[in-house]
Amino acid sequence: MSVAIMQPYFFPYLGYFQLVQAVDDFVFYDDVMFIKKGWINRNRILMQGKEFLFTIPLEKQSQNKTIRESNVAWGPEFPTKLIVQLQAAYKKAPYFDQVMPRIETLFAQKPVSMAELAGKSIELVWQYLGLEKRFHYSSQLPDNQAEGRAERLIHLTKRLGSTHYINAFNGQSLYDKDFFASHGVELSFIKPVLIPYSQGKTACFEPGLSMIDVLMWNDPVAIVDMLKNYSLE
Repeated sequence: MSVAIMQPYFFPYLGYFQLVQAVDDFVFYDDVMFIKKGWINRNRILMQGKEFLFTIPLEKQSQNKTIRESNVAWGPEFPTKLIVQLQAAYKKAPYFDQVMPRIETLFAQKPVSMAELAGKSIELVWQYLGLEKRFHYSSQLPDNQAEGRAERLIHLTKRLGSTHYINAFNGQSLYDKDFFASHGVELSFIKPVLIPYSQGKTACFEPGLSMIDVLMWNDPVAIVDMLKNYSLE
């Protein structure tokens, strides 16, 4: 049994989904502070062969709001503008007709919280691929938030009945394997591998884009294989 705990991002890149694939239980870390100009409500797609950054608008933010407390600014422009942009960017992609309606259905639900919108975008991908996973939100798990950062991850891992925690590769500078081991939890780091795929007429492959790009250009079977291209260290 293994656990990963990560802030919920809106249709994050393939490496995020490889982390989901690597564990039995995945926790959306939604009761931590929202990081402005991060990737929680922003991502990149290809627009006319060039990188394009889109942003999910939020209601007035403060530095003291958690991801769960950060609300989506639904209105006359969002999500209409983004839908039009996605249609323009991917209308000729081979899986547009299968993927775009699912994205529009998600928007039609209008989740209040950015945490919920992002979490649902990840669960949507998992369902589309025909995969199963136990998803959780940290705000809904019994927890002691007074603990330190590493201690809390250990606590949540044990709460889910696991003794193996897997973290994103860049967490190597933050967390120590010996410290986790002293608390009875094995710590591993996932190293994603992003194999190039066809992106239409784009001259050079653009890695690390939103999962939306992967979904538009690849069939589900191929994407499931992509999820397995990682190593644990």
